[in-house]
Amino acid sequence: MIVDIHTHFFRPDLDFGPKLLADMARCGVDASSWGDVGERHLETTREADVAIVFGLQASQTDWNIPNDVVAAHVARAPERLLFFTSIDPVLPNYMEELERGHQELGAVGVKMAPLYQNIHPGDPRCYEIYRYCVKHGLPILFHTGTSFVGGTPLDYSRPVYFDQVAVDFPDLRMVMAHLGHPWEGETIAVIRRHANVFADLSALYYRPWQFYNSMRLLVEYRADAKVLFGSDYPFTTTGSSLIGVRGINAVLGTSGLPPIPSEVLEGIIHRDSLRLLGLPHPIALLRS
Repeated sequence: MIVDIHTHFFRPDLDFGPKLLADMARCGVDASSWGDVGERHLETTREADVAIVFGLQASQTDWNIPNDVVAAHVARAPERLLFFTSIDPVLPNYMEELERGHQELGAVGVKMAPLYQNIHPGDPRCYEIYRYCVKHGLPILFHTGTSFVGGTPLDYSRPVYFDQVAVDFPDLRMVMAHLGHPWEGETIAVIRRHANVFADLSALYYRPWQFYNSMRLLVEYRADAKVLFGSDYPFTTTGSSLIGVRGINAVLGTSGLPPIPSEVLEGIIHRDSLRLLGLPHPIALLRS
């Protein structure tokens, strides 16, 4: 079974504010290249058996995707999509939104992004969210590493800060997205220390040399069992990511450098992410 644990849903014309649009223009991110995000999401995620879907609530950087809209999109293919609610700890009603997303909208996990939300992952407001998630068995997928957004401290996205979170909440299932690039070494150091902390390799394959070196480091630390497959749709797609991961060794040419073993790559692609994160299969939810 293939699980794409990292896919976004949003409506750029409705959900993106002026700050975000300015950041996109500055960095050459063209939303028109994504086409109809919703329809393409339903089409391209078929390359996986299950896909996790979330929006992003991040008032400080103008990501304003309503959780209700994401939940409604997931309901279009409930047999293969799972909904994670996004929570912005900076907003005054963040705990009410967490409870509503979980209890009313049916979220089975949470999406957070400290860099986008302008908050340190060790902030007491975040710790309140973590306590709720532990109590209710909700995993959290965190954006970690760099981004094109500006105006907030990149430091909030350092993977090493999630080590303290894992120490304080050993039962909290966490996913550190993008292997925390460009701090992949920090991410690997964290995930191998904690039973319930994982990383995903979304949005990495199109930087092939950096991706190869990150994966070699992962192999040398023997931490590949803690890495999950994800795409980062619509910035790429499930199918393109599968091709990119499987083609990682093409960058080597005749260099003689050691390849990434195919069993490592296929192990990541076919990892039982639902079991590791304590998530139900969408079909089981339909039957309940």
